[in-house]
Amino acid sequence: MVCTYKLYLLNRHLFVDLPEGRALIDTGAPFSSSTTGRLTWQNQNHGVNKGGYMGFTFDKLSAEIGAQVDALLGMDLLAQTTLLFDVAHRTLTAGDEMPAGFKSQPYELAPMSDIPLFHVTLNGHPARVLWDTGAQYGYVTGRKFVTGLKPLAGFKDFSPMFGDMELPQSYVVSFTLAGHDLLEQVGEAPSTLGGGVSPVPMSPFLRALDIDAIIGPSWMPRVKVWLNPLDQTFAVAV
Repeated sequence: MVCTYKLYLLNRHLFVDLPEGRALIDTGAPFSSSTTGRLTWQNQNHGVNKGGYMGFTFDKLSAEIGAQVDALLGMDLLAQTTLLFDVAHRTLTAGDEMPAGFKSQPYELAPMSDIPLFHVTLNGHPARVLWDTGAQYGYVTGRKFVTGLKPLAGFKDFSPMFGDMELPQSYVVSFTLAGHDLLEQVGEAPSTLGGGVSPVPMSPFLRALDIDAIIGPSWMPRVKVWLNPLDQTFAVAV
């Protein structure tokens, strides 16, 4: 079944409106959640976690993002169908065939999840990056990925996994994904705990999984992104 949703980027986060309310599209989350414990996706009603995500309420997530969040659409539901993200034209199409002109290639999965891992060239270095549309900024685990880049103002961020994070500096880093040259604003992944559910800070956590970086959704308005979790392939096209 092909379903098309209005997709919008709000405060550096991707959302769609579902019958249950405003849903955060989060490819970095293994599980979905809503305020009611139900979520309508592709015209089917699914039972999901109720009330929040990883111990954090939707009130807390809404306050951190600066926009009302009623649900979180994670990879347990997103991985059930094909997805075409077209942020520039504000559409998310689920369940359709890959459009003409796209050239698909395989992607990896983060351990014990359906979360996508892409192979990219990041500031000239090969890297395995986790694609997290629930993240408003990117993070790198190695200094080499920002060496030679102009330091910019830092940022504050929040993650249910890693808690509150305050980055003293950020960088705009170039990365090449599937032949397309793109940009992402990143900070160096914290090496100290921030009060999230993880007992390990972000940087050593990612390193233990052999993940070099996280990229969010801010680069997506420049391209269209095709994801087929059913055969673990993706494609990027202008």
